[in-house]
Amino acid sequence: MKTNTNDYLTVNETILLVDDEKPILDLVCDMLSQHGYTAITAESGEAAIEIYKKKMSQIDLVLLDVGMPGMNGHRCFKELFRINPEIKVIITTGYPASGKVKETLTAGAAGFIGKPYRLAGMLKKARDVLDKR
Repeated sequence: MKTNTNDYLTVNETILLVDDEKPILDLVCDMLSQHGYTAITAESGEAAIEIYKKKMSQIDLVLLDVGMPGMNGHRCFKELFRINPEIKVIITTGYPASGKVKETLTAGAAGFIGKPYRLAGMLKKARDVLDKR
């Protein structure tokens, strides 16, 4: 059975996108917005922490790139988790799921999405994680 990406249409859910590559942030933000999500972007782990502190009551999910300069995704995840142990984070990377990816998943990240993103897969993973209460 073919999946229609519109099956994942939702309202009133906000996703914080964290990636050091602005073109990726713009693309994913547009994709999520087209499917009913509100997207907030951060170009670094440090910026993600500041945004999360200010807007944590509005943020339902974080898509977090593991491989960023400065505060990498694993360190960012640990700080976000310290702020809110109930946070839902899906980590992303273009590298194989090993090393820091496995360490971050073991530390409590809710899932993993490989890059390049595939729209239907990303939307399904986000929906699966958001629906786990």
